[in-house]
Amino acid sequence: MTMIFASPQWIERIKELLEQLVTEHGESLAGHHFSLSETFTSVPPDGGTGFWAARIEGGGVRFGDAPDPDADFALVAEQAAALPGAMLIYDGATKEMLDAANDHRRAMIAEGRMTVHVGSHKASEPVMAVLRQLHDRIARETAA
Repeated sequence: MTMIFASPQWIERIKELLEQLVTEHGESLAGHHFSLSETFTSVPPDGGTGFWAARIEGGGVRFGDAPDPDADFALVAEQAAALPGAMLIYDGATKEMLDAANDHRRAMIAEGRMTVHVGSHKASEPVMAVLRQLHDRIARETAA
C-alpha cells in the first residue's frame, strides 16, 4: 500500500517505523542522541502542512508535538519539492541517482522551496544506520 507523501497517514507511518527501528536497535543506540524535524507545506489534497519531529536518545525515541527548528537536522519544504528525495531508495542507488537527488535538493533550496538546517551535532553511525533504514522503508510506501 502506498501513501501520499507527508499526509497524516504517512506522518503516522514514519513515526511507527522509527519507533520499531529504535526498538530493534536500542542497544546500539544507547549513549547516542540526535534530533530531527521535517515540515512539509502544500500537502495534497488540501494544501495543508504536515510535520514530524523526533529525538533519539538513551536507546529510545520521543516524538515532538510541534516542529523543532533547532533540531540537529531540520527541514522545511514544499511537499512537491521534497517528493523526489522522499521516494529515492538509497540502498542500491547508483552514483547518478544520488547526484541527481543532490542537484534537485540544491535547486529547491536555491528557489526557496526548501530550507535545511544542520546543527553542529552530527548523527553517529548507529543513528545514521537507523535513519537510512527508516528512509528506505518509508520510500517504498510513498506514492508518486
